[in-house]
Amino acid sequence: METLGVLEEFVAALMDRAARGLGPEETAETHRTLLNVVGTSVGAIRSREADALVAVGQQLGGSELRVPGRNDLLDRYYVATLIGFAAHFDDFDDTHLATVIHPGAATLGAWYVQGNLEPVAPETALMAFAMGVESQLRVGLAMTPSHYDDGWHITGTCGVIGAAVAAGLMMGLDQAQLAAAIGIAAEMTLGHREAFGTPIKPFHAGKAASNGLFAAALARAGLRTGGDCFAGEPSYFTALAHDHDVAILGAPSIAGRLVLLDNTYKPFPCGIVAHPAIEAAVNLHGRFGDDVDAIDEVLVTCNPLVPELMGRATATTGLEARFCAIHGVSVGLLYGRGGLAEFSDEKAVDARVVKLRGKTKLMPDSSCPRDAATVTVVWMDGRSEVSEVLQAAGSLERPLSDEALLSKFTSLVEPVLPGASGALAASALAVGATTGPTDLGAVIGDATSRGGAASLSDARGARA
Repeated sequence: METLGVLEEFVAALMDRAARGLGPEETAETHRTLLNVVGTSVGAIRSREADALVAVGQQLGGSELRVPGRNDLLDRYYVATLIGFAAHFDDFDDTHLATVIHPGAATLGAWYVQGNLEPVAPETALMAFAMGVESQLRVGLAMTPSHYDDGWHITGTCGVIGAAVAAGLMMGLDQAQLAAAIGIAAEMTLGHREAFGTPIKPFHAGKAASNGLFAAALARAGLRTGGDCFAGEPSYFTALAHDHDVAILGAPSIAGRLVLLDNTYKPFPCGIVAHPAIEAAVNLHGRFGDDVDAIDEVLVTCNPLVPELMGRATATTGLEARFCAIHGVSVGLLYGRGGLAEFSDEKAVDARVVKLRGKTKLMPDSSCPRDAATVTVVWMDGRSEVSEVLQAAGSLERPLSDEALLSKFTSLVEPVLPGASGALAASALAVGATTGPTDLGAVIGDATSRGGAASLSDARGARA
């Protein structure tokens, strides 16, 4: 019996898993991921940065599909890029803690566009989205943590594979074609961590979406790369990670528990490693008051990843604030919350926030778990207040409830598409039963035609 290569076995296992369907728990988690990422994409679709992408798309591309949440028409690749970009723009999208991949964004961009180009059965639509998430998480796990540690933005580099799988399954690609799509996608990886805190970070997710869609289309048209991109020297893995293990890509692993069940959802729109510290700060708000001058210092005991990934000492924009852990702690103490309004451009330069950031210090401790933190407020009179979070809200141990997730979705969608959140949520949660991406598009399109918030800044003002 001929031994399959790594890529061939991976694709065969994905397609076999797709043919066997999703269990109840897997279906529920796929719906939660879809609901969350549709919300984050619609919520940021009218940002100034999204406007720039639309302007370029109108200049360079065609007029093929309506942009979700906007009245603009762009070609399929710019729409996919924009959806993925907006989904990741606020750093509020779903996050797989073990790899730090945001798997929903790139998958959504390719999935939504392909589902609005050609007919697709509802059950195929749901499975394609699930396998798009699953495939990129498994590729990420195969090279975690070395790939991320080497400076790559794993959401971009692995997201393109998830986007190709999602689009390819919706196109009805056979095994050889899907393997070719992944091989082509593996040649289009992008994203470095140096872009964190800038609009280029979400662009990684957006470009992964359109590149994955393009890869699947090329594979269907007959383009082949030749060889096994996942094996040998050099390969996708040897190029992108100094240490890797492809065992998780094998059929026995994929036949078992899906790793998409480990996806998590953010209560705060910023780097997830700072969430425990922000929650601890929020819990102290009631004892803090608002007298910044009465504070001597704020000490944050945290995992070393916090200063590594979010160690900015200053922030002049909302995007920079998303990667400034001391900003999150400061607004948590001052306002008792950490939503989009607290990570706005205005709050990034607010005098009281800036002053409190200057008194806040990160104290990395290798014994502190990733989902834990302790915040200690030391007063000028010698008093101190301590708040400890052992497992952050939104973690696997304390997942956001369905009600909390729906509330988050509503808060993101309503300011942009007033009155549409209920129908849009219902359509997202019905994918696989009675609806597919086209139905989501119909709901969004109908709401867009009725008008909505003039801009994202208007929407955020309504949330403040």
